[in-house]
Amino acid sequence: MADTAPPAIQTALLGFLVSSPKHGYELYQEFCSGLGRVWQLGRSKLYAQLKHAEEAGWVTVETELQENRPPRKMYRLTPAGEGAFLHWLHQATPNLRHIRIELLARIFFFQHLRLPGLDDLIIRQKELLQSRIDSLAKKAAETDDSYWQLVLEFRHGQLEAVVRWLDGCLPPP
Repeated sequence: MADTAPPAIQTALLGFLVSSPKHGYELYQEFCSGLGRVWQLGRSKLYAQLKHAEEAGWVTVETELQENRPPRKMYRLTPAGEGAFLHWLHQATPNLRHIRIELLARIFFFQHLRLPGLDDLIIRQKELLQSRIDSLAKKAAETDDSYWQLVLEFRHGQLEAVVRWLDGCLPPP
């Protein structure tokens, strides 16, 4: 990914703007109800990420006047922001420790936005993990270090468990 790619949390926030513009608190509520079960985000971090997204040109901000209340900022996704989101959405998660958050967030958005391509993402994710499994097996066969062998076996088991879980995410043949 290019250096201008947004951090995953920022990209996930963009996903909530695909269907319509929203104000900050509305975004926070949607994030908490949609991804809050797997990803924690405080309001101050949300607003900081929205500021970065604005600076990057992924969102525009308009001030909306309210009767008897302070004005609020409405965030609208730009074409560049939508492109960044869709690019992120279709990428397999390369790091095992990020699967529990980022892959689950990707799956959430495929379902939440009713977008095609989830099966393709799961297949790509499985292929990526299988290549990691093969690499670990090769390393394990080449080492005499018993501790390193245990580490490799542990990682191997984690990857296999995720692949089995991904199999369950695919519709039956």
